[in-house]
Amino acid sequence: MFFQAGFREREINQNRKRQLYECRITGFLPYDSGKTTLAKSLIEEAYERGVDVGFSKPISGINGWYQYECVVKSIKAGLLIGEDLFKLHTAAKSSDPIEYEGPVVTLLLPPDPERVGWDASVYTSVCLPNQISVIRISDLEKTRHYYVPSNVERTVVSLKNEIEMFLNIVNAKPIEAEKSEELLLNSRSIADKCLHHLKKRHEFFVIESYNNAAAPTASSLEVDVVAVVAPGKVAVFSGNDYKRAVLALSSIREPWRVTTEEVVSLLNPALTLDIEPKKESMILDKIGNAFNN
Repeated sequence: MFFQAGFREREINQNRKRQLYECRITGFLPYDSGKTTLAKSLIEEAYERGVDVGFSKPISGINGWYQYECVVKSIKAGLLIGEDLFKLHTAAKSSDPIEYEGPVVTLLLPPDPERVGWDASVYTSVCLPNQISVIRISDLEKTRHYYVPSNVERTVVSLKNEIEMFLNIVNAKPIEAEKSEELLLNSRSIADKCLHHLKKRHEFFVIESYNNAAAPTASSLEVDVVAVVAPGKVAVFSGNDYKRAVLALSSIREPWRVTTEEVVSLLNPALTLDIEPKKESMILDKIGNAFNN
C-alpha cells in the first residue's frame, strides 16, 4: 500500500474509511524544475494501479505566445485552460470539472515590439502586471473571466484578434491593470475551497505548486508528503516538517511568497531520488517507502 505508515485516516463516507495520500510537488527552481513531469508520473502510475487519483493545480499561468495551443483550447472550451492543467487532467482521465482542478488561471501576453520602438531593454522590462491580460477564477458555483484592456491592446496583432474572440465568448469583465494583483491575491481563498472539495473525493491526491513557491495557497500546506523537484533529482520531505518550516518563514509573509529554496535549507529530506528525463516508474513506492521504514 502506498504511504501506508504514519499517515492520517479520513472518512470518505458514513460506511467506509480509507486512507488518503496527499502529495504536494514544488519546484526548486523558478522555472523548468520538472514539477508537471513528476506530477504526471505519479498520477499515471496511480491510475494504472487502479487507485482513485485526483489532483489540483490551484494557481497557474500561461503565455499566449509560447503556449499558443492553450489559447486555441481555451477558445474551443469557452474556458481559460492552462497547459500543465490540461496535461494532468488528461493523465488522470479525470471526471472532475477542470475548472475546479485549476480554479485560478492567468494568461500573459507579450507586448508588440513595435509599440516600444524596437527597444529590447524597454521590451524586456515590461513587468508582470503589464503582461497579465486575462484571468479566470472559478469557485464551486460560478466561473468568471476578467481582462485588462490596456494589456490586450498592447500585444501583437496576430494574438489580439483571437484573444478578443475569446473575451467575447466568455463574456469577460474589464478591470484596471492595478486591480489584477489584488484580484489574484483574493482568489487564493477561492482556490482553497475547490481544493477542499476535490481532496475528499479521492484516495490519492497530488497538488502541483507554481514556479518555486513553497506552497501555492494556505490550505495546500496540509499534505502528507512534499516532493521538491529539480532536473534529475527529487527530495522528499514530511508534510508536517515542511509546513512548520514554511510557517516559521512566513510569519510576516504569505506561504506563497516563501521560496522552496528557503524551506529546504532548514530541513533534511527523508529521501532523495535520482530521476530520468521521462516518465518515472515506481515513484509511488519509492516515496512511500521513505515513510514506512
